[in-house]
Amino acid sequence: MTHRLRLVGVRILAYVTNHLVNHVPNFAARRAWYRWLGLRIGPGSGIHQGCYIWLYGPGHLRRSETRIGANTRINRDCTLDVRGPLVIGDNVSISPEVAVLTTQHDWRAPGFVLESRPVVIEDHAWIGSRATLLPGTVIGRGAVVAAGAVASGSVPPLTVVAGVPARVIARRPEESLDYVLDQPFPWYE
Repeated sequence: MTHRLRLVGVRILAYVTNHLVNHVPNFAARRAWYRWLGLRIGPGSGIHQGCYIWLYGPGHLRRSETRIGANTRINRDCTLDVRGPLVIGDNVSISPEVAVLTTQHDWRAPGFVLESRPVVIEDHAWIGSRATLLPGTVIGRGAVVAAGAVASGSVPPLTVVAGVPARVIARRPEESLDYVLDQPFPWYE
């Protein structure tokens, strides 16, 4: 009975997070809720409206290595799968409707069991609209994942990847990373 009640509680929490809180038109209120859940969010970072946070519950989130660095923007309608570890660095720009997945079914295993692998997005990376990052992906410092790309494995620092599956198409100069994503609105904090 206790397990069943806990499961119902987690489902209610997920519903409140993803159907009520994510529509609150105030960055500080949403950030306070996400921090209460156990998500570590750096100063100056914003999670925009409509983001879906896929979670097992606050206890799991607090024990995981999930964190979002300083001055990072997670734009509207993104999906963040925090069932496995997710580390997002400083000054990262995640465009609208991006899916960052940490957990998937193991198609090789009997029973199609779930497996989680960490996703890491290093400082100054930019993820284009509707891109998908699969479990186990590491996006290097200053790398760009083009709109609509599906990235897996390791994306080298300062590269631009595009396509399905994502392949390197260009390189960025080191000096292109000399910026901080400033807070455009006084109510971010």
